[in-house]
This record gives sequence, structure tokens and C-alpha cells, in this order.
Amino acid sequence: MVLHLVGLGLGDEKDVTIKGMEAIKGSTYVYLEAYTSVLGGELAVEKLEAFYGCTITVADREMVEER
Repeated sequence: MVLHLVGLGLGDEKDVTIKGMEAIKGSTYVYLEAYTSVLGGELAVEKLEAFYGCTITVADREMVEER
């Protein structure tokens, strides 16, 4: 199993690079680090899921620090 860390940029779901998009689409699990991310709102997650074509699990502070 490979772990990819993909930066999504600061604007919206379309700021991801092509290689980042390929990594997201080829992943079994996709997490959005929402502890420090400015893209962590519920509406943002829905937009990200629609654009990337996958389910995204929001990683909140507890998940980021405890797991």
C-alpha cells in the first residue's frame, strides 16, 4: 500500500495538480485533513467529492492527533 499526500491548494477543488488528481482517483481511501485546512467545511467536502468522483473521509483534530 502506498500513501500519497496531495496538496489541494488554497482556492477550491480545482486547484489540485493533474498528478494529485490521478493519485486521488487511484486511491482506495481519501481523507481530508480538516484540523488545519481551510477547505474543511461540509459544503467544501461535497464539492470535493463531486469533482474528484470519490468519497472523502474528513480527518478532524482527534483523528489527526490520535491515530
